[in-house]
Amino acid sequence: MKGDNRETIIFSFLSDTCEKQKEEGKIIGCTTEYISKALNMQRTYVSSLLNNMYREDKIIKLKQKPVLYLIKENNTVKNKNEAVKGLNFKALIGSDKSLKQCVQQAKAAILYPPRGLHTLLLGGTGVGKTMFAECMYKFAVENKILKYNAPFISFNCADFANNTQLLMSQLFGYKKGTFTGASGDKCGIVEEADGGILFLDEVHRLPPEGQEMLFYIIDKGEFKPLGEIKNAKKVNVLIICATTEKVEDFLLPTLLRRIPMIITLPYLKERTLAERFELIGEFFKIESTRIKREICATPEIIKSLLLYNCVGNIGQLKNDIQLGCANAFLRCVSKGNKKIEVDISDFNQYVKKGLLNYKKHKNEINELVNEDTTYVYTPRGIEKLVEKGDNKITSTFYEEIEKRIEELKKRGISDKDIQMIMSIDVDNYFKRYIYKIDTTVNRDELLKVVDESVISIVEKFIKYAGKELNRLFPQKVFYGLAMHLSSSLERVRHGKKIINYKLSEIIEKHPDEYAVSMRFASIIEKEKGIKFPLDEVGFLTMFICNDIMNEDKELNKPVVLIAMHGVSTASSMVDVVNKLVGENNTYSYDMPLSKSTDKAYEELKELIIQIDQGAGVLLLVDMGSLGMFGELISEDTGIKIKVIDMVTTLIGLECSRKAVLESNIDVIFKEVVDKIGYSIYYERNSFNNAALDMDNIIITMCMTGEGSAMKLKKMIEDNVNFEDKNIEVLPMSIVNEEDMNFKINKISQEKNILCIVGTVNPKIYGIPYISVSELFKDNKYNNIQVLVNNINSNLLNEKVEENSDKEVTLMLDNLKDDITAYDFEEFEKLILVFIKNIEERLEIKVNVDKKIGLAFHIACGIEKLKMGEVLKECRNAKHIMDNYSEEIKVIDEEMYIIEDAFDVKFSIEQCCYIIILIKGIRE
Repeated sequence: MKGDNRETIIFSFLSDTCEKQKEEGKIIGCTTEYISKALNMQRTYVSSLLNNMYREDKIIKLKQKPVLYLIKENNTVKNKNEAVKGLNFKALIGSDKSLKQCVQQAKAAILYPPRGLHTLLLGGTGVGKTMFAECMYKFAVENKILKYNAPFISFNCADFANNTQLLMSQLFGYKKGTFTGASGDKCGIVEEADGGILFLDEVHRLPPEGQEMLFYIIDKGEFKPLGEIKNAKKVNVLIICATTEKVEDFLLPTLLRRIPMIITLPYLKERTLAERFELIGEFFKIESTRIKREICATPEIIKSLLLYNCVGNIGQLKNDIQLGCANAFLRCVSKGNKKIEVDISDFNQYVKKGLLNYKKHKNEINELVNEDTTYVYTPRGIEKLVEKGDNKITSTFYEEIEKRIEELKKRGISDKDIQMIMSIDVDNYFKRYIYKIDTTVNRDELLKVVDESVISIVEKFIKYAGKELNRLFPQKVFYGLAMHLSSSLERVRHGKKIINYKLSEIIEKHPDEYAVSMRFASIIEKEKGIKFPLDEVGFLTMFICNDIMNEDKELNKPVVLIAMHGVSTASSMVDVVNKLVGENNTYSYDMPLSKSTDKAYEELKELIIQIDQGAGVLLLVDMGSLGMFGELISEDTGIKIKVIDMVTTLIGLECSRKAVLESNIDVIFKEVVDKIGYSIYYERNSFNNAALDMDNIIITMCMTGEGSAMKLKKMIEDNVNFEDKNIEVLPMSIVNEEDMNFKINKISQEKNILCIVGTVNPKIYGIPYISVSELFKDNKYNNIQVLVNNINSNLLNEKVEENSDKEVTLMLDNLKDDITAYDFEEFEKLILVFIKNIEERLEIKVNVDKKIGLAFHIACGIEKLKMGEVLKECRNAKHIMDNYSEEIKVIDEEMYIIEDAFDVKFSIEQCCYIIILIKGIRE
């Protein structure tokens, strides 16, 4: 039976791989080389067994180059369950994720005939080497490789490391009289392990003579106790060693050569947060069993345990949870409480600091930890989740914040810890408040709960903020802000304190939004005759940057990694990609031809762990083994990796550009692969590079793809008269709400959006929405026609142009007295010519505000140059030059009329400032 084990291992591995490929959408199969490397078996032997299985009609063989093997569909599930039992490995947390490769290797080591493979486990302190060795033993017993009563002997070489003779005698035993005190023969643990498994932990502490005796046991199955000269003892033992050290520095090469299976267990930081969440639950379950009581844990405790720097890995995590439970047990028992309520104050300070890392992993943590839940652990696991409160929204979230602070104080949490907890909780309360806003209510219904003067203030604020920040706001922001401001004004009138624990962070991260809110707060103070607190200004800011605060774009986007053979092939390509895209989301790995695949694999894995931001890695490779690394590294680390081969600069550009805009790696992968079928190119009609000729836009939008949006475009163009109108219909396909809001915001920065027609209501404040059903049933083409016919009266673009030159001149007249270094009247004439030339050559319309800003900027620039001063450098010059090279060329040429008249020279960087002003780009 043992002779068939290797075939069973290969069949099981092939079955697992094909099943995973099926889940991803397509079964590709495996090559002989891929299987042999994954299972550490000889390629020729693997090929022989695969062909045997093919002849027995167990698997499918695709005769191509290279040959691929895959499981028959009707055999996949059945044989996977029957192949090997492995129940204990499956119960191991992470066995199907970060430990999957380790488990496969361990099974191969146990099942390999005739008696298995001696194994070395590598990994830092506390990664779980002892438990993993025990799982290998149980697996061997379950599969009848070992007898049910076979011994498992565990020995830590560090316990006797300071006394070499004692260490050797413990391992190998001794004869009577060998040393003082040896009053009789004694067998060692090697002999005790006969017929089973000997686990030697910290084997690097074993002296050279002990290592020599070990490899003699491995070679001959024999050893001599200390003091024995003639007769060697026979043993049949499988040796599993473990160490935290670099093996080349401590183990003899002769011993290493005799241990064919080396398994590296991952550090806790290399494992997924989902696995760590499971581990936390398991350890609380163990403590609940120990003390025979329920243990309740709050969300902030779970977050802290998920995010703190646990240098001692799983072992330290377990100990820290045990210590926290012990402190909570003492506190609760002294109060007579039956349940043990674990508080954040029960843990060490370094555990509490885990909350400081919340922002980096916000989305992933929120998926794992429910903010409204107390986690109750029993000997059976997480038995129940107790919801705190209901989902009913009130007109304010101040009460929720105050209630939370009071609760923390009652629990004896220090003020410092309360501040740290609340800095996270305020964000969550705010997000919940916005999420629950009912956008189906209209202004009349809002008037029933909010005073008209407050609604009027909010309408002005939204309009003002939108103009200053060049941004659109969802309807939720308008309704939520109205109800919040009403409550806030009431609190101020009654002298109730307002505390915003995120104020410093808001000011630091969102200075533009905070400045807008500050200016508007002064208007509220004048209209309402009150003193508006700075903390409340922070809350106003949270409303107008809500989309920014919740998206966390940079933290939740896939990254691109280009890996190629050669000394600098990949890095050179990445330099080009990052420069052209204007981002730094693409990384490189160069693999010299002289580098071994093992070393390259480890280096690439480490790089992927470093660059992953939680949304996955697009791995672009040229050829060879690099293509297979993606799947293996994904199995090792739990990081989602999508591989695209035959990489070119154009493929790199496309992946990098899409990774800036899209957070779903599967969507990016599909779109890029679909294009590779014929060619990679930049879509001329893509919204980000749209060459839209008209100033006014009607957006047609569908979730199902651009084809549906194109049909809507045609229907509108067939039924609405656009003759002599400055209007264009833009079809847009969207993936999710974030993608939709991002694209609409991008368009609104340069164009006026008349309305949106589609299948999903984006609920953007101030932009009409017409559903597809309304278009068909209610003939809403008339509504669109009304918008089109009234464009001149409703939109400012046409009106502004009539008087914009006069407004520019009026502004410049106010500046005239302050400019003394040159002929200002001449400048007034030339600046209008300059702006007109720019508009004509770039085919754009510059509104009056931008004209005034442009004139003011250039007028002051000439003054400074005439006075011998140096103009301020543009921080974004490189990005602007990379993305607006043609526009900069035009501006530089047209600037000549001003430079020649006043004998000054504006640098290319100053032309970049003009682009920023015209395009409304934020520095």
